[in-house]
Amino acid sequence: MKKFGNVYFIAAIAIIGGGLFGFDISSMSAIIAGKGYLCYPPFDQGPDPGVSCQGPDADVQGGIVASMAGGSWLAALCSGFFSDWFGRKTAIM
Repeated sequence: MKKFGNVYFIAAIAIIGGGLFGFDISSMSAIIAGKGYLCYPPFDQGPDPGVSCQGPDADVQGGIVASMAGGSWLAALCSGFFSDWFGRKTAIM
C-alpha cells in the first residue's frame, strides 16, 4: 500500500468522510418515507397485491436507524486499538 505523507491530503480525506457520514445520516429521514423503502421487502403486504405497503414496525425502524449510530460507536471504540497496533498514521490511512 502506498503511504501518503501529506497532512493536507489526509485531512481532506477525513473531511470528505465526515461530510459523507453527515449526508448519510440526514438522508435517512427522506429514505424511510419513500415507497421504495416501505415496499421492500414486503413487510405487511398480504395476499392482495393492492394492499398498501406499511414498512417495518416502529421498533424495527428504530433499530435500523440506530444501527448507523451504533456502527459509528463501535468503530470509534475500535479505532484506538487499531492505532496502537498499526500506528496512528497507518490507521488513519
